[in-house]
Amino acid sequence: MAKKEKTKVTIRKSTNKNGIGQQIQKQIGISVSLVLVLIAVVTLLQVNNMGTTANNTELKLESEAAALQLEKFFSPFERMVEQQAVNSEIKSIINTTGQGQNITKNIKYSVVLNNLMETKKLDDTNIFATWIADIDANVLTQSDKFTSGADFDVTSRPWFECTKTGKTVLTEPYIDASSGKKILSVAAPVVNAMGGAVGVSGMDVSLDVMMKLMEEYKIGDEGYVMLLTGSGTFIYHPNAELMDTKIQDLDITSNVIEAIQNKSAELLKYTVNGEAKFGYITPIGDTGFVAISCIPSSQYYVAVIAALGMLLLVFTVGFIFVIINVRKITAKIVSPLIELNETAEQLAEGNLDVTINVSSKDEVGDLGRSIEKTVNRLKEYIDYIDEISEVLAAMANGKLAIRLKYAYVGEFQKVKDALIHISDSMNEVMTNIAETANQVSVGSDDLAKAAQGLAEGSESQAAAVQELLATATTVADQVEENKNDSEKSAVHTKEVTLMMEESKQQMEQMREAMDKIQESSNKVVGIIKTIEDIAEQTNLLSLNASIEAARAGEAGRGFAVVAGEIGNLANESARAVNTTRDLIGVSLSEIEKGNALVKDVVDSLIQAVNKVEEVNEMIQRTAESAETQMQSVNQIRDGVEEMSQSIQDNSAMAEETSATSEELAAQAVTLNELVQMFELK
Repeated sequence: MAKKEKTKVTIRKSTNKNGIGQQIQKQIGISVSLVLVLIAVVTLLQVNNMGTTANNTELKLESEAAALQLEKFFSPFERMVEQQAVNSEIKSIINTTGQGQNITKNIKYSVVLNNLMETKKLDDTNIFATWIADIDANVLTQSDKFTSGADFDVTSRPWFECTKTGKTVLTEPYIDASSGKKILSVAAPVVNAMGGAVGVSGMDVSLDVMMKLMEEYKIGDEGYVMLLTGSGTFIYHPNAELMDTKIQDLDITSNVIEAIQNKSAELLKYTVNGEAKFGYITPIGDTGFVAISCIPSSQYYVAVIAALGMLLLVFTVGFIFVIINVRKITAKIVSPLIELNETAEQLAEGNLDVTINVSSKDEVGDLGRSIEKTVNRLKEYIDYIDEISEVLAAMANGKLAIRLKYAYVGEFQKVKDALIHISDSMNEVMTNIAETANQVSVGSDDLAKAAQGLAEGSESQAAAVQELLATATTVADQVEENKNDSEKSAVHTKEVTLMMEESKQQMEQMREAMDKIQESSNKVVGIIKTIEDIAEQTNLLSLNASIEAARAGEAGRGFAVVAGEIGNLANESARAVNTTRDLIGVSLSEIEKGNALVKDVVDSLIQAVNKVEEVNEMIQRTAESAETQMQSVNQIRDGVEEMSQSIQDNSAMAEETSATSEELAAQAVTLNELVQMFELK
């Protein structure tokens, strides 16, 4: 037998898109990408959170710092005008200057003028002028000895608002006509012994120092702090063109205007003239002014944008590095596998004379060496395979008697034994087939007759089973309707149970609310007792004051009237307290009745819920029983259908058997002729 030429395996690059290398690169690439994206998202969220928190904190601190600084700036002036308002000389000159009288002729004028001048000297830098205004005399006089004329109207001045509110006010800034400076007025009401406003104490404050303070507040590269009045007028803005402009006149979102009107301290995101900004608004004490810190959105998100760029750079470099290393690793793994695959293809084509060159020391190398040993062993079996091929070809040509010349070893000994056994078996089988063919020819006639009778009986059974199937289908439909009705009833009762549970919870909440009302009412009763004690003490003080006023004679008459009024007020308070306590007592009694009724209703609801749950369980069991019945009926129906189908199949098979048996006789003759073709022992 000729020796086959040895074939050398040539390694070629894998082009399989689903190869191991591509799968490794794809899986690792996807995993690394997902991990990097997850890390990037988490990092960006953390950076965004920290950046947002830092920006919000800086905006709030700068706004509050500016507000505190401005409150400290205005507070001394507010205290000064409030002290002027209670000064006895100022109150005296206002009370003694009547309509049409010249305030400069009042005997207290020189003392008051000196007082106003001394107050101005306390802060010459910021105090432009100090002054007082008499309401009934309709006159104003200042520390610079200016006194208004007959055309002056006290009630038309912005600072006159303090006489209505009873509080110190800061007016809108304005430009002083004589000096050209921007100033505002700080004013406090002067009240008489009855609490009525009879005049105004005030001063004009220069805003130059305040402007310099505001210019010092910077937030980052582009941030700043603005100062606005309660009506929304800019007192300070880094853009000089917006000074004295109302914020309502700008193209700005409404949330800023609403925050100024509400005097609320909050963080704001808004747009002005189409530019997005972030800011924090802070009211400045009781002045009515507000400070707003502000930075552009680009500065607000600068840390996040920088972090995003850095992450993209780092992750891109890291991803490229991982992919390069993955490609190197997969190349080392895949190259030996490609060579082994080439060898396997040669073996699959029947070429056993191949050479394997795999030098790697990993598991792939072990696999290559194992395949090489297998190939070497297979080469020894080529002679066996050739002889077996010749023997099988002879058997295919009808020569069942075989002779094997090689001494087969190993597993091939089993092949030899199997071939000999096949030869002997085939000889015996062919002999038996010849004998059986004669018997089949005789029995096929009897089989045809029996099959015909079986077909006729199967047709009768099929008609009866069809009627039974129709009856089972009707019963199944009725059970299905019963099951659906039970399920619907179970759903409805469950909904009723849930509604009653909700009603019970609502009643419990109402009872808790009434308990809280009762507790609050009890606390109010304690407070009323305190008010009674205060009323008694006030009444006693009023009596003592009346006695002291009587002792003072004519000088204490006015004080005696006030003491009498206070006593009357204390008595009225005591009567009102008694009435309130009685009403609260009635409310407590009604609350206790309401609590009792709520408890009864809750108990009734609990009983009703329990009964409905019992009914729901009964309906649920009925639905489950209907389901079981439905399954049983379906099984019966399926069984009848299978029986009907089987009978029909049997009938058809019987008819086919009858026809086949006739053919079988003819085939038996043919089979006998074919057996004669084989060379038997």
